[in-house]
Amino acid sequence: MLQRVLAGTGIAAVMLGATVWPAATATSAVDKTSICQAYQAEEAKQTKANAKLTKLLETGKWAAGKKALLSTVSAESNFEKQFAGVYLKGAPRTVKAAAAVILTFDATLRNVIEKAKSLAQYDKGITAAESAPKVQAALQVLDTYTTQLCSSTTSST
Repeated sequence: MLQRVLAGTGIAAVMLGATVWPAATATSAVDKTSICQAYQAEEAKQTKANAKLTKLLETGKWAAGKKALLSTVSAESNFEKQFAGVYLKGAPRTVKAAAAVILTFDATLRNVIEKAKSLAQYDKGITAAESAPKVQAALQVLDTYTTQLCSSTTSST
């Protein structure tokens, strides 16, 4: 259950991170190798953060877990917004649209976390949010785009 619970917190940052760095190749501002290395570094950072969240949530202390989840989503959202404006300029329309869906997903994550009174409620809410066809389609677009540029799969789902 925790793997699915934490997937929501990492999806937005990893998938948008996968998009914003590769999109820079279209503007020739950053070379592909740098972009893919940056993506891999962000992915490793998210994996480490999710491991810490897992340990915290396994303690059963929902209040502390909720606070940590909100902090994580806030940090990821800030990261995504910072890079989206800079690196999405040269991306195809479909990638830009998918990134917009994922940026909106951050607000959904925050809402689910804030309303949840327990880990079980959070799990139910995040499962429903992640299952939305629009979110799934956006993740697929971003995953495909990143795979084409970095030759590795990036899906967190």
